[in-house]
Amino acid sequence: MGNTKRNVKGQGTFVEMENGKIIHRKYVESDIPGKRKVLTVRGDNRAICVKLMKKKEKAWEERMALINANPDETVADLCKRHLEFQVQNGELKPKSVDRREDTIKNQIEKYSLGYMQTQAVTPADIDNHISALIKTGLSPSTIKKVVDVLNAALEWAAVRNELHRNPAKSIKKLIMKRLSKLESKSAAEADVIVLSEEEEEKFLQETLRTNDNNGELKYSGGLYGRLLLHSGMRVGELISLRWKDYDKENGYIVINKSTSFCRNRNASENEAKYIAVQGTTKNQKARVLQLFDEAIEDLDMIMNEKGGGPDDLICRTKNNKQYSATMMEHCMGTVYKNAGLDDKVSGLHILRRTFATRMYENGADTKEIAAYIGDLESTTMQYYIAARKKVIVGGAVKQIVPRPGYRINKENEKIRKGDAPAGNRNISE
Repeated sequence: MGNTKRNVKGQGTFVEMENGKIIHRKYVESDIPGKRKVLTVRGDNRAICVKLMKKKEKAWEERMALINANPDETVADLCKRHLEFQVQNGELKPKSVDRREDTIKNQIEKYSLGYMQTQAVTPADIDNHISALIKTGLSPSTIKKVVDVLNAALEWAAVRNELHRNPAKSIKKLIMKRLSKLESKSAAEADVIVLSEEEEEKFLQETLRTNDNNGELKYSGGLYGRLLLHSGMRVGELISLRWKDYDKENGYIVINKSTSFCRNRNASENEAKYIAVQGTTKNQKARVLQLFDEAIEDLDMIMNEKGGGPDDLICRTKNNKQYSATMMEHCMGTVYKNAGLDDKVSGLHILRRTFATRMYENGADTKEIAAYIGDLESTTMQYYIAARKKVIVGGAVKQIVPRPGYRINKENEKIRKGDAPAGNRNISE
């Protein structure tokens, strides 16, 4: 131990170590009520220590100024402020901003955690909040988004020295593990929900249903749904396509952009509440696809039905306005219902998952499928390929894991992959 010498009042202490080094300590205002903070620096002499201490004090004072500037800030307020920061710095796509706003509004702000002062939040408070969300019946994937929003905002505040620590950081791993267990599947549940071959046929037939009075197609977006099923495109990619992106002679289509409809935050009373925002494809996976025969047939039907020049959008309403993802979801929801499909059949992503699964069943490897649908190989395997096969056995629906190397067709016959393609899945020559 060295010799301790107290400096003049308010200037702390100096400790001279045996090796000649000096340790300078000083008490300052703490960010925890009732406690004092000790700042410590080391140097070769007192002058250096005093210089280092002034620098450290300045940084601490800046931190305390931030804390004192928002002493009553709630968790919901912090999440909103962090989101504003992300928007200003271009960290999020417009659609992601909308999703985060909804998460804060619906899963944070409405709960007791949202009203808590940020400085008072503990890991136990975060855990209790997640338990409350689980009890409401929210899906684990939705709750995981809540955890991500909370952790990101609290970590941002901690990095800026506005918080002593991030209370979500120490417990996030345990919460995610807990939520993953809730996602575990039983023997009767599908790992990835896709259309069975029977359901696929019903869907395709329903999309071509016509009105009795005039013979026109019943569903304005029916042909677009078919194209989603036969190409594996995301809906944002599909509604961005123009006829100039389609090379009919060679059966190619260029996918290099995606459109989403986001809140128009600067809208006047008479302006649209949502606007189309075009950007790059997800994961920046631009690609040129060699289309399957069915997709080419779908495009031919769309052209015959809608027409259009090179610069016209492929997906248009009857009034020649751009089709939106919401319109497509509503349309497909009606198709599913009228086709008498399973209650679990919903949304648009099931068409993309079905497409990927059919390619897998016909012998394509995961890397090829991922490249075609424009996603990561790991994501494709986990979220887009159904290893379990939905079949009817004795009049009951069962989820069967087929024998490796074989697929089960709609007659429940086992056929070696590649020997008998599902449907007309030949790539156009």
